[in-house]
Amino acid sequence: MTQRDLTYVGGTEMVTVELAKELAERGHEVAVYTPRTGRIANIMISSGVWVRDRLADIPWVPDIIHGQHHLQTMAALAKFKETPAVYYCHGVLPWVERPPVHPRIGRYLMMCEWLAPRTTPEYGLPPERVAVLPNFVSLTRFTQVRTPPARPRRAALFGGWLNQEEVHKLEAACAKASLKLDKIGYNHDNPLERPEIFLKDYDVVFAIGRCALEALACGCAVIPLMPGQAGELITSATFDQYAFSNFSPRYFVTANQISDDWLLEQMARYQPEEVLAVTSLVRERHSLQGAVDRLLQFYSEAVATAVPAAEGEPSSEFAPYLETVGREADVMWAELEAMRGQLKEKSREVRSLKQALKRSEKAKEKVEAEFKTLKLRHDLMGQTLREHWMGRWLLGRVHRLLRHAPVEAEEKRCLEPASAPVVATPS
Repeated sequence: MTQRDLTYVGGTEMVTVELAKELAERGHEVAVYTPRTGRIANIMISSGVWVRDRLADIPWVPDIIHGQHHLQTMAALAKFKETPAVYYCHGVLPWVERPPVHPRIGRYLMMCEWLAPRTTPEYGLPPERVAVLPNFVSLTRFTQVRTPPARPRRAALFGGWLNQEEVHKLEAACAKASLKLDKIGYNHDNPLERPEIFLKDYDVVFAIGRCALEALACGCAVIPLMPGQAGELITSATFDQYAFSNFSPRYFVTANQISDDWLLEQMARYQPEEVLAVTSLVRERHSLQGAVDRLLQFYSEAVATAVPAAEGEPSSEFAPYLETVGREADVMWAELEAMRGQLKEKSREVRSLKQALKRSEKAKEKVEAEFKTLKLRHDLMGQTLREHWMGRWLLGRVHRLLRHAPVEAEEKRCLEPASAPVVATPS
């Protein structure tokens, strides 16, 4: 199996982990090639799955290549020159997901029915090689089904790529519908890695794709949401419609947007027994175990229909892929060069702003120095004024004392008794 990244828990990452574990537990030897490996690889290693970041380190030649992400898939096809392959396509975006054209890829497996019709006109895939392997959920992992309450109280936005404005609208709509909303996922700075545990705490979950499937399998009511598009509560009547598009609302189908009225309308359709009916459909039709049964059939078909390259003839089997990558790489190169030009322009703007900032800092330092000088002068003037007013007060006091001193002396003299006259005594 090939996988571009195993450093964090995501959609394709967990598909790889669960398929590899299930195949290994059924007795198959499984190796996963990924250029970037991380701690979630340990989940597979404990089941006997080989995880390697170099194809040369895989100790045997595989009977089948299970490709995911075209660059890693084509690297594996180049390494194992006679091994047939299947390619499991999870979506047309981003670029790394797009299916490559190669004669040894015997089956192109689409994640949902919606992807299948566009593969031939858009990518030139042979229609007879295109099949559908719907998204799935592990029933040995999601073992418990909650009992939906009569009235929902708690809601979760699980994954998704809503912008901040839409998140704020959803928060307001949930408040209007008396729902307490939690936001879960890397985009919300709240990644939780055990949905089989935490999803049981929520009555309503806003999610798409694998996140929606996992919530449905737990007994949660699910409303799919995408940027700029609000879906409807999934019911047994709309289940097939949403399964067709991997449990995501499709653009140009409805004009629904996130709003108070929209959510109140969805909540009016909520029925506990209907939630359990949808959960039963998921667990019956979208189990990991059923998906691996079908996957093994596709492996056998790919091996049976493989056309080996003629011995001794130069191989041209990579030519269509390299032609496609060459065209796309040229476009990416042009976009990269344009971004480099924009980066240079922004760098000049940054340098100019830094110079202006430096000048403003110098001006600030000058103003601060002048302020300190003025403050010192202010303090000195204040001290001088205090001394001046103290001096005036003392002068006034002395003046009053001097003015009243002669009067007080005369009054004192008048109050004293007259002295007896001096009598001369004879000598």
